[in-house]
Amino acid sequence: MIKRWGSAGLALALALLAAGCGDDPSLTGTWIMADNQSRTMTVRDDGSVSANIDVPCTGTTKDQGDREYRLELDCGITKISADGVLSTDGSTLTVKDPSTGQDAVWNRK
Repeated sequence: MIKRWGSAGLALALALLAAGCGDDPSLTGTWIMADNQSRTMTVRDDGSVSANIDVPCTGTTKDQGDREYRLELDCGITKISADGVLSTDGSTLTVKDPSTGQDAVWNRK
C-alpha cells in the first residue's frame, strides 16, 4: 500500500508541477523602453539585471507572484527600487517610476 501511494503521490506531484510550469511568461530576456529606445535592460535566468538607463546599472529582480516583480538597481549615482507587472503574453513590462509615479512600458526585444 505504501509503495502504491508513494508512486501515485509522486505521479500526482509531477503532474501538478507540469501543469503549473509554462503558464506564466518569463521575465528573462532583453527589454527596450517604449518611450526611449536607447534605454535597455537585460534580465538573466538567475534574476540578475544589467541596464542602461542613461547610466549603466546592475541589480536583481524579485518575483512577487501574479507576474509582478520588484526591480532593485544600483546605478552608481543612485539606487532604484521599482515595481513592474509583466503582461499575460510576456511581451511588455510596465514599471512604475518611484520618483514620478508614472508608468514606463518596456517591450521585449
